[in-house]
Amino acid sequence: MRWKTRHVIVTSAFASALFVLPATGKAAEWKLGMSHPQIKEVQQLLKAKGFFTYPTATGYFGTITQTAVKKFQASVHLPVTGVVDDKTYAKLKATSSTQKASATPKVGQTAAKTALKVGTKGDTVKTLQQQLKTLGYFTYPEITGYYGTVTADAVKKFQKQAGLPVTGIADNTTLSKLQAALTKKAQPVSAPPSIYLTIGSSGDKVKEVQTKLKQLGHFTYPEITGYYGTTTAEAVKKFQQSVSLKATGTVDAETYQRLIAQAPAKKFDPIELVADAAPLLGKPYVWGGETPEEGFDCSGLIYYLFGQQGITLPRTVATMWNSGTSVATPSVGDIVFFQTEGTGASHAGIYIGNNQFLHSGSSTGVTISTFNSSYWSKRYLGAKRYW
Repeated sequence: MRWKTRHVIVTSAFASALFVLPATGKAAEWKLGMSHPQIKEVQQLLKAKGFFTYPTATGYFGTITQTAVKKFQASVHLPVTGVVDDKTYAKLKATSSTQKASATPKVGQTAAKTALKVGTKGDTVKTLQQQLKTLGYFTYPEITGYYGTVTADAVKKFQKQAGLPVTGIADNTTLSKLQAALTKKAQPVSAPPSIYLTIGSSGDKVKEVQTKLKQLGHFTYPEITGYYGTTTAEAVKKFQQSVSLKATGTVDAETYQRLIAQAPAKKFDPIELVADAAPLLGKPYVWGGETPEEGFDCSGLIYYLFGQQGITLPRTVATMWNSGTSVATPSVGDIVFFQTEGTGASHAGIYIGNNQFLHSGSSTGVTISTFNSSYWSKRYLGAKRYW
């Protein structure tokens, strides 16, 4: 098997990002690519002030941490470098929190001192399910009060729509966003102007719709034509399905409003995928696990990391193997498959370059392995791409 030279560079960057530390006795200067327990403290301070929005403090200084540092520096009139030097650290320690949690939840709001997740039961889960159903995310016919995979999938869909980390866990940030969405939905609005675009329509309004559909990845025709043909109608149907509207292929007022308000699809970046994986090394193997808090099985790790990039994959190795596009030689970000038991694909990981892949093994937890080992080389089935 031959591998691309650029993969060596990516893996070297990956390894250095994990272990670069400032010299002993040097003034505190934490920046992109570093990993250290004190960075976890910095993240916790930033989270307390409302700047660090990732669910957990990881100890790894990635782009999310860098952005949070820049926002904090701007708020206290420091040079916006994204680097935590002595002055920034001192300000972090001295400045009081900029956000206070409300002591009393609003009417209808789910009060949760701890996050709701798979396995949780009770009235708070019933309230959550009803709220998700009102917004069109929870489609199960009954309100059960049990937080299972159906509820977790509904939460993930909402988190993705709201621009939150796609964890499937209803933490306080998610619940707050959910309440805001419900409040907005309940507010009376004036009747919008009638918008009715269908096959045969043409003009600037059609161009606007085609442009937005292209940003979201639904309209694949190379040009914005301004003419509403079958290609545009199919793109509209795909969008309507993605936001749980009736797939008519016609742009009515509600479809138009939802389309224009939709954030552009995030462009997949395999390097970001690898960077997100760095703080997960050493997490335990847990059958059915798919979050940093509980641990991961092999497909759960892949499902979680791609979810952070806005890509929803099938949940099991077998269903992943049956989708995606086969590639002869894997590139960074491709999924590699192995037959470790039975027939067909039974284990998978993410290729990170230099003949290496990241995976969660039952005896190792989240780790990095090489294809060169006698164990993996003779069990390799192939690679597939999902972006």
